[in-house]
Amino acid sequence: MKARRPLLALFAVLVCGWGLAACSEPDGVELFVRRSAARDGVYIYRLPLTDTTAAYDFWFYSRPRKHALDDIQLNVQWLSPSGEGFSETVYMRRVDVLGSRELYRSGMVPAEAGEWQLSVRPVGTGEELLGFGVVCKRQDGTR
Repeated sequence: MKARRPLLALFAVLVCGWGLAACSEPDGVELFVRRSAARDGVYIYRLPLTDTTAAYDFWFYSRPRKHALDDIQLNVQWLSPSGEGFSETVYMRRVDVLGSRELYRSGMVPAEAGEWQLSVRPVGTGEELLGFGVVCKRQDGTR
């Protein structure tokens, strides 16, 4: 019976380690908003950018209802946790009927830690897009 105790102790240590690893911050988040949930054509995302020493990559993705769309203008606005804002206009080259994902920004380092709001308004797409998504991935620093 005494031989089982070390195995039980090892098992307990492994379970605790897995539990602590599960509580760590995820390396990324993927959010999708359906067209019907967009506010007046604006897709709004809340992104947990809690590490100001890390760099983040962002992709946009979408899918149209019937036909591929080219050169979609996107009015993008960032709002920091303290309320500071930044806006820009970018273009998504192509959104195919099978769905498309395109890199928006790479290596962005947040100026402050916390929950950032990202708002995206596709211009001139009418009701053609089924929705719009964003992928945020924290870089692991092994480039």
